[in-house]
Amino acid sequence: MEDKIINLVVIDDSFDSEEKIISSLRAAGYTARSSRVEDDEDLLEVIAKQTPDIIIYFEGMDLISLKQTIECLRKDKKTENCRVISVNKNEQPDVVAAMRTGAVDATSFADISHLTLIITREHLSLNSARQITKFKKSFSESERRCTSLLDSSRDAIAYIHEGMHVYSNRSYLEMFDIEESDDLEGLPILDMVAGEGRDDFKSFLRNYTKNDEGIEKLDTKLHKPDGEEFEGEIEFSPAQIEGEPCIQIIIRKEDVNSEELERQLKLLSQKDQLTGLFNRQYSIEKLEATIADCEQGKYSAALMEIHIDNFDEIKNSVGVVESDQYISEAAKTLSDVIRDEDILSRYTHDSFTVIAIDYNKDNIESYAAEIQKAISQLETSIKDSHINTTCSIGIALIDSDSPEYNDILARSEKAIASAVSKGANQIFTYTPEKGELTRHEVDAKFKEQITDALKNDKFILHYQPIVSLHGDTDERYEVFVRMETDTDNELIMPQDFLPAAERIGMSIAIDRWVLYRTIQEYTNRLKQGKNTRFFIKVSASSIKDDTLIDWLAYQIKDKKIPGHTLNFEVKETVAVTNLKSTKTLSHKLKALGCGFILDDFGTGTNPFQLLEHIHADYVRIESSFMDNLADNPQNQESIKNIAEKAAELGKLSIAQRVPDATSLSLLWGMGVNFIQGYFLQEPLPDMEYDFTEMSG
Repeated sequence: MEDKIINLVVIDDSFDSEEKIISSLRAAGYTARSSRVEDDEDLLEVIAKQTPDIIIYFEGMDLISLKQTIECLRKDKKTENCRVISVNKNEQPDVVAAMRTGAVDATSFADISHLTLIITREHLSLNSARQITKFKKSFSESERRCTSLLDSSRDAIAYIHEGMHVYSNRSYLEMFDIEESDDLEGLPILDMVAGEGRDDFKSFLRNYTKNDEGIEKLDTKLHKPDGEEFEGEIEFSPAQIEGEPCIQIIIRKEDVNSEELERQLKLLSQKDQLTGLFNRQYSIEKLEATIADCEQGKYSAALMEIHIDNFDEIKNSVGVVESDQYISEAAKTLSDVIRDEDILSRYTHDSFTVIAIDYNKDNIESYAAEIQKAISQLETSIKDSHINTTCSIGIALIDSDSPEYNDILARSEKAIASAVSKGANQIFTYTPEKGELTRHEVDAKFKEQITDALKNDKFILHYQPIVSLHGDTDERYEVFVRMETDTDNELIMPQDFLPAAERIGMSIAIDRWVLYRTIQEYTNRLKQGKNTRFFIKVSASSIKDDTLIDWLAYQIKDKKIPGHTLNFEVKETVAVTNLKSTKTLSHKLKALGCGFILDDFGTGTNPFQLLEHIHADYVRIESSFMDNLADNPQNQESIKNIAEKAAELGKLSIAQRVPDATSLSLLWGMGVNFIQGYFLQEPLPDMEYDFTEMSG
């Protein structure tokens, strides 16, 4: 090993002393590369060829003194840190005189063991000094680069020490209309805060400085030197400047055009990463809106599901990653043939959907035939393979009598299954069976059932464990609600009644019932000695419910509920659509000691941009990433990137709908923190999962 090799120079007129030193070092586990010199010319010649680590000077040399040895070393910058040890062959030397001359130590050659210890000690010291010099250089270079990045950053960044500005970048100066950084240095940060917010700011800064809790955010009102005020969010994080501890602050001005910010974030969350088309979640959103328009008689429409024929064969032929090239080419082809007013989305790894506006049973199949023709004419070369295939299309019609989106999706699934069963390049239009309910009838039916369930306590909670992959044995359960029917052992699932509840304005009441019963269940578990954390879904309506936080604060205080017990889930798409309300809710929940989860996270082009505005403790990865995970490198890479980025930001990641042990193993290797799914346990009315099973 390199740190066990010593470049040694022995200044002596005898070969014996050099051999004895080398032998002693070898016994101590070191390799000595040694040279022996007798005068200053020899020493300078050796130094020119190889920079020595240690020089052993034997007292009494006629041609070179200890002082001359030190002077030779100081002539060259690369040897100025070389260690010189003075040795007397016959008696104990004058250690003080030797060290005053420039030696690091002195000893008698009669005690070779002591000399060996001095040599190894000084060699270790020299290596440490060299490492320190290297690190100082690297640190200096890193600070230079960081300063350059800070200066060019569009974020308004400043460093404060003991409440005073010690650094501010150009964006920070521009935010406050200040010309030069010198005008700001030494100025208290408190001077930038508007009068009514100063007490809260001082209290926040005092607590932050005391606790040093990592990244914290504070919304407050700031003002410029001319008195102009503006709303801003200040992000605090620990930092250093020139080796001194300080606090970095980033100020994000509340954009007066928050609608534009929401629009940009929403656009990013709607896009499929591979094709640039709209993603599955967005297609479902648009399908809901289209169904609502059709119910009002604005137009009729159709949902077409386009399945690429023989895609598994293509994948097996060219490889999983390379087959994505065909999907990208197919996406471009479909974009060219689809009308501007229609919504084209990537639905699964090998299928697309089109929401076709103003179509009916008389003209939709001719539109589908145009799509089939375009796909059949697509020719792609991948890894010396010529790819050409067809597509099958299933169609579900939408009109004023159509049911909700879940039923339309079910119809399109049945249609595409029928088309595929007939062979390649087929079209099948689903015809509703007699007795299928319309959307209006569905809403009317559920309004009556939900009212009865709330009045007569006919909702029931089920729980699914959320399990750590890294030894955390705390109990975590996601809460699911079901609705009982008059028929024994029959439950109505949430995906059936919650969309209707949202439409008819009853989702807030259901959310509040679920939360109240969850708090009751927490109390029951506590009596059993169980400290359970609950993950509770929140509807879009509850996000905007101004009474939720006050009610929750009372319950937490009354029941003495500890922090991190109640954790609230909001879907990423819902958060984007209701950005301001979600941001306010997430920060208020944090103040109450509750957790916040962004659910169905990661399908957008830049999902982490949302975390710049919303406080979240967890991100739960969108379930579509679990599709065929073991054989899908693209999904594996996406999950790995989400988990790593979440960890960098101090967020915990959850993978949902984990299907099998193979996926579990992959997720562990990707750095995912928690998993849940039917593979572990389906949602059940009792909480009996053994969280210690995976702790070993």
